[in-house]
Amino acid sequence: MTAIFVGISSNLMILNCVFLAITCFLVLITYFIGLLAGLIFNLLFVFIQGSYVLYADVVLGKELDLWLIVWIFLPLIWSLLVSFITRNLQKLQEENLSLRESNARNLGYNSETDLRTMRSYRQDAEVFIETHKRFDIPVSTGIISIRYFYQIMNILTEEQQHHLIKILSDILSESFRNNDIVYSIDGVGGVPQWGVLLFADYDGAMVAIDRIKQRVITLLREDKELGKCDIQISIGVVEYNEDKIKSVSQFIDSAQHVLQYDV
Repeated sequence: MTAIFVGISSNLMILNCVFLAITCFLVLITYFIGLLAGLIFNLLFVFIQGSYVLYADVVLGKELDLWLIVWIFLPLIWSLLVSFITRNLQKLQEENLSLRESNARNLGYNSETDLRTMRSYRQDAEVFIETHKRFDIPVSTGIISIRYFYQIMNILTEEQQHHLIKILSDILSESFRNNDIVYSIDGVGGVPQWGVLLFADYDGAMVAIDRIKQRVITLLREDKELGKCDIQISIGVVEYNEDKIKSVSQFIDSAQHVLQYDV
């Protein structure tokens, strides 16, 4: 549309090129900064152009071509169009990300932490319990959480929050034995937590998790982005006892209950 207009008014080639460059500039502002900034600069452009037309007509007595009036509206139209397309693309990207996360959850995998989720946690817990019943191997589970989670999140930037979750996940997954599985789960209110299943009795599980707890604290203090924050973790450990625990849900809930008292 713009090219056709420029071709029709070829007698105003220089002005057309100037206004076209300004239009491209306004469109770029709308794309990179936002619609509000684009509209502000568009209004500024309209004001300057209107002032020039009045000056040329009243003071200089020049008769301006009516085709130039079209340039008042073209930048605004293109800015609105680009904003509309950009918002639709962002919406599509958000929906795509949401679908990917939903698929990951359905598959029992957390894409942010690279760990299995609550769904896998429950399924694997059943396998661990069944192994305990068949071979009398002690089984324990632990829940790990960031102490004073909301207060910590309030003093961290969004980027630091994601970094904290990722680095904690990496430390935990690297610290346990190969047959001890770590999971990324959501606690009460969606607070990120980590679960672990261990072939160990309560005392053995506590020794392992306490050792890892100290390692987590040490590595977080050495981290460049998080070292200034006093970040600690809470743990809740429960050994499976078939006389007291009747289901996987009760097994996990018992660890969650113990976690609340580790303050």
